[in-house]
Amino acid sequence: MFTRRVRGVFEHRKQLLIPSRAEVSQQSSKGRCLVIIKGNVYDLSSYLDSHPGGSSILLQYAGRDATEAFEPIHPDNVIEKHLCREANLGPVADSDMNTAPVSAPIKMSSSASSLEKSIPSLLRSVVNIDDFELVASQKLPARSFAFFKSGAEDEETVKWNRNSWKRIRFCPRVLRPIRTIDLTTSILGTKYSTPFFICPAGGAKLAHPSGDLALTKAAGKHGILHWVPNNTGYSQKQLADARADTQTLYWQIYALEDLSVTEKEIKQAISLGYRAFALTVDANRVGKRERDVRLIIKEEELAGIQADEDNAFASGPTVSRSHIFPDFDWMSAVTWLRKITDLPIAIKGIQSWEDAALCMKYGVHPWLSNHGGRQLEGAPSAVDTLLAIHTHCPEVFRRCDVIVDGGISRGSDIVKALALGAKGVGLGRAFLYALALGELGVDKAIRILKNKVETTMALLGVSSIDSLGPSYISASTDHDRLPRSRSHL
Repeated sequence: MFTRRVRGVFEHRKQLLIPSRAEVSQQSSKGRCLVIIKGNVYDLSSYLDSHPGGSSILLQYAGRDATEAFEPIHPDNVIEKHLCREANLGPVADSDMNTAPVSAPIKMSSSASSLEKSIPSLLRSVVNIDDFELVASQKLPARSFAFFKSGAEDEETVKWNRNSWKRIRFCPRVLRPIRTIDLTTSILGTKYSTPFFICPAGGAKLAHPSGDLALTKAAGKHGILHWVPNNTGYSQKQLADARADTQTLYWQIYALEDLSVTEKEIKQAISLGYRAFALTVDANRVGKRERDVRLIIKEEELAGIQADEDNAFASGPTVSRSHIFPDFDWMSAVTWLRKITDLPIAIKGIQSWEDAALCMKYGVHPWLSNHGGRQLEGAPSAVDTLLAIHTHCPEVFRRCDVIVDGGISRGSDIVKALALGAKGVGLGRAFLYALALGELGVDKAIRILKNKVETTMALLGVSSIDSLGPSYISASTDHDRLPRSRSHL
């Protein structure tokens, strides 16, 4: 029986007595999954099959205190939003003082050289975007860094995302008067100070407690776009309240199996001033991220946890994401969205020229992305898809705002994407690594990228974003040959 002793008397709540930590552990099994979060006991048994990350991650914390793992990646209202009231069994009884809470996974240092240094000292050591990754690898817990770093399977797609930009070479023009460089551009109808932006990327609080709040504030300071992720650690309102006076935020969504939940989310975002949306469509299953899996196994061994052999994490979280609405096609998805809003919509996860053409057909904007190489191993890079669009349906660039992400680490990469026809260029991991140093880190990352984009454009002989085009670049093979416009002569 669950008990809670208060001043020597057993207290009852909702016909059940409140469980102690020891009883939470004893009662938890696959049949009943009790988890402690922020001092309360939750029965997640009926939620296992609908959890966005799959049941295995919940079962990993069955009978344990999951607060430290929960807080960095969930907004404050997520429990009330997704769980019925009866799932909350009330505050955990702490009368059994000999039963210590088991919290987040063991925090193994990701580097032996992770010595404490002052933030200013670390910032001075950062010269380029890749330096932020090195700092993050030394500063963050191994689990957090692995979450950001990991890609699907052998991570070849992650590598290809970066290497594909190197296939593109510049064709600079000289003896051109260039006094200033204008980076202002429009992305989905809103003017921003730079063509690059902060991608929606979950788990920002794993990098720093301020998470997406710091990303929003840094973006507002510089007048760049922060495209907020659906699985941010803050509520829509908290981030909207953190905006600068003239700042505009966009919101990313997944179409959940209960479409009414997503519809409510979109309407609330609109009421709070979010001015565009991205529907992510490349994550109906979770890619197998072996870097994460191996670290989880190592942590469980160190903690003495005996995981079940059929636990999905033993072979990677590859089960179907049951929370994603499975029946959409192009017409039904866009029709559903257009019944809710007439604001600009990007379809995130476009990986073929055919789907880019369908975006054009249905009046939405193609976001060329393979989810940072975290989903399908062997997926094409944004460069691959940009080149294919030029070959097969270049009209897309005239009728849509083409957005890209994946493998961007240099200002020169951003300029190449713009010359290939992109209107907005997103960076995800780069800003998460920078966030390891808080808002100051994000601020410096933005300044580094802005400086390098300006320098690249000046050396290329271009003074404004609108002047860029395919004539300023060349691909490395005949197959990738681009149309040669003479408009800049």
